[in-house]
Amino acid sequence: MFRVPQKLLIYILYFYIVFVMMLLIIFLKPLLVQAASLRLKISLDQGPEGKALYHPLGFYADPYNHRFYVADTGNNRLLSFKEDGTPLRSFDAAGELKGPYSLVRDIQGRLWVVERPFNSLTEIDLKAHRIERHYLKYQGQIVLVDRILLWADKLLVLDRASGKILLYDQNLVFLRDFAPNQSGFKGFFDFKVKENVLWGLENLSGRIFAFDLKTGQLKKIIKPEFRLSLPVSFELDNAGNFYLLDRYLKQVFVFGSEGKLKYKLFRKGYLPGQLNYPWQLLIFKGELIVLDEGNGRIDVWGH
Repeated sequence: MFRVPQKLLIYILYFYIVFVMMLLIIFLKPLLVQAASLRLKISLDQGPEGKALYHPLGFYADPYNHRFYVADTGNNRLLSFKEDGTPLRSFDAAGELKGPYSLVRDIQGRLWVVERPFNSLTEIDLKAHRIERHYLKYQGQIVLVDRILLWADKLLVLDRASGKILLYDQNLVFLRDFAPNQSGFKGFFDFKVKENVLWGLENLSGRIFAFDLKTGQLKKIIKPEFRLSLPVSFELDNAGNFYLLDRYLKQVFVFGSEGKLKYKLFRKGYLPGQLNYPWQLLIFKGELIVLDEGNGRIDVWGH
């Protein structure tokens, strides 16, 4: 019986390993370049008095006021920062603010905040020192207010009860709802506004739907090529790529415009630049912002 010499087997194994490594470098190099091109610029992890964030769940970047706003949920307060990360102000409405969640600042300077314990959309006028809680209804049912965003002078509200995105005017008069007319639709979990297009992330599935905000018409559906564990937030860049944040896998998955995976970002952990139960994703002025609830901070990544 013919036996292959041991030395020849070693050479064959060596060249096989080298060949596989070369293939991995060829295919993974674009992914490594993309991941390495991001650097951690700032981390928001404490208020102006030095008190650390505790379970932050809401973040808003104000392009007009050049400020960052954070709902520091566990500490029942709102925080403001300069865009360079300098803490500015802490606000808790003299102890009245409870469980702030999502928030925005409108063109009139009012803050709109979701207070989870009250299920309220709370209007805060800092100049007038006024706080007013509003309770919304949709088709005769109480709205379970969740994430909120602005579209011009209007408010978009994610209703956790129906899974739909609801549009209200500045007086909180209901105007329109957004949801695909498809059987098996699981409701939205997150949404983004880009000019006059509303993008919504379906709960659990990771599918993303695009609607014309003016007409309500469904324009596009994007399905990632594989299902994530628990996608909780997403973003899209100017090149048409989609960034899906998975809370359990603690990574950001970047897909092309047709749903094909391009690369991954970050890894789980507690050190700077690592993720521990992240909750929200945002692209602002070309920078990627990750709200990391588990680590109690908001990381801003740039090039």
